[in-house]
Amino acid sequence: MRNSWFLLLLFFVEVPAFAQQPVLSVLDSNVIKTLFFAGLKDKMNENYPKALESFNKVLVMDANNAAVHYEIATLNFRQNKLNESEIAVKRATVLDANNVWYWKLLAELYKRKGDMEDLVPVFDHLIRLAPENDAYYFDRCNALLLSGKVEEALKGYEDLEKKFGASEALNQARQRVSMEKKDGLSKQEVNKLISEDEDVKSLLYASSVLLEKGQHEDALNVLKKARSLDADAFEVDLAIADVYKGLKKYADVHAALMNAFGNPEMPADQKVKIVMMMLSGTRSQQLANEAAELAKIAVKVHPGEPGVMALYGDILYRQGDLNGALAQFNEVLKLTDQIYQVWEQVLSIQTTLGKYKETVKIADEALSIYPNQAILYYYMALALENDSKYEAALTNVKIALELDAENPLYLELMGDILYLTGDSALAMTNWKKAKAAGRDTELLNKKINEKKYIK
Repeated sequence: MRNSWFLLLLFFVEVPAFAQQPVLSVLDSNVIKTLFFAGLKDKMNENYPKALESFNKVLVMDANNAAVHYEIATLNFRQNKLNESEIAVKRATVLDANNVWYWKLLAELYKRKGDMEDLVPVFDHLIRLAPENDAYYFDRCNALLLSGKVEEALKGYEDLEKKFGASEALNQARQRVSMEKKDGLSKQEVNKLISEDEDVKSLLYASSVLLEKGQHEDALNVLKKARSLDADAFEVDLAIADVYKGLKKYADVHAALMNAFGNPEMPADQKVKIVMMMLSGTRSQQLANEAAELAKIAVKVHPGEPGVMALYGDILYRQGDLNGALAQFNEVLKLTDQIYQVWEQVLSIQTTLGKYKETVKIADEALSIYPNQAILYYYMALALENDSKYEAALTNVKIALELDAENPLYLELMGDILYLTGDSALAMTNWKKAKAAGRDTELLNKKINEKKYIK
């Protein structure tokens, strides 16, 4: 699939979101009913761990409950746990192959994963269940195109025409395929496209093909036409950014992205993904600064959006503004307790700033929601150790090691606490285990060599 910021937005726009719920069949057990609806309530309140707990209890009593497998799949999908979501929704489709909502979720999942090969048969099922919905036929053909099966896509368009008749949308789709098959477009063809095509989506797709063929300037001219038709289309700005990226005009890339990010119609989660992509593995301070600027715009455009606020908190953290980041993350936690990474970042900052009593309080809150996260017990233990509450610290670090037995960070802390409680021999054993597990810091080596705890 092309590495582009806008292309996937162009495809599959006709498939409705799966906000609606499938109709629940009558359940025999009142206990199952109670658990199921308790899970739905917690899901609506975004308390996903508690919802999952209720749904799993249902499966213990009724392992073949398709609706519950579907609900578990949606929980995992919302948390971007795509593999777990796929397993659950596929099980739902096996148990009930005629529920359109199960197939819709599976389609959304494969789109997010970029798995076009597996997406095609999902649309086959959607077409089977809703044969009069022409959007599924178009999207099936798009999936075939993205997986490189051009001839099969053309055959799909033929089938679509036989069933629904000719249409402008179908003509444009075939034109896009024709463009794909060519080595490039002549100036005459580009000019004809610019002068005659009045459809923004069609122009966006044409620009992506031109970009792929290396015709950057032609792609830019096509996009200028698209912008003249719809100045507020953020997809056009993203496509322009792609073109400038190909031309290595990075200042223009940033300007185009700023335009897109300033548009409230551009989904907040996509803005988050683009900024994180820019930050991923970068050593360029310039790129990091540009990412920070985009994140700041996103916060202004989407005030109160937890994902965007968390992103900006991460930016502040990377810039070394720990107090600013902590304030931002705390604002996120006022809105939602379901972004796990925010809890971890708050605890990391609080321990760095020496706010140990606050760390204990926040760690306790986090553990009430995420009781199986070893790192949360580690932060709790670290804070308690620094507050001279060694027995409680020892209890928590032991739980952390039960969950992650070979973690060198936890092993070193275990050694520290043991030394402070008077067991220097066992402390040394844990320090050596930490070193053997890969922790090779100057401080740890000094503890081992001098056989004592060093702050």
